[in-house]
Amino acid sequence: MVNRTVMLYKEHGVRLRYLRQELRLTMDVVSKDTGISRSYLSDFERGFRMPTSKYLGYLHDRHKVNLNYIFGGEGRMFRAGSAKIPDFGMMQGEVDNLLRLMGDVPTALFAVLGFGAEYTMKNKDLIEQIRKEKEEKKTGTGDTV
Repeated sequence: MVNRTVMLYKEHGVRLRYLRQELRLTMDVVSKDTGISRSYLSDFERGFRMPTSKYLGYLHDRHKVNLNYIFGGEGRMFRAGSAKIPDFGMMQGEVDNLLRLMGDVPTALFAVLGFGAEYTMKNKDLIEQIRKEKEEKKTGTGDTV
């Protein structure tokens, strides 16, 4: 029986390699742009490692890559909007450590995904309210007194 995490990383890697080729970028160019070594990038594409937040941010921000495509094979490869991965401010180090942990320890990845799914199910109304408020702020359509 093949480990599901290994298969998941392999799927991510195949999509990452395909994306890089679609963007007509060599590993040398990506390495220079990101400061990530070629061997580390190769590990991402071969499914040996989970891509880092730095690499995902590079793909998302600079090349408008849809991260849902990378992780789930869902949606289009490239997104139309220009949303950015959030800056977590003082918590950025903890977020980066969590991403590294999820990349190195498969059970941590599944625990975080499980928690996220459970949180989303239990807090649908709150999440929808926050998203609605953010959208209203962005468009300026919020209620005024």
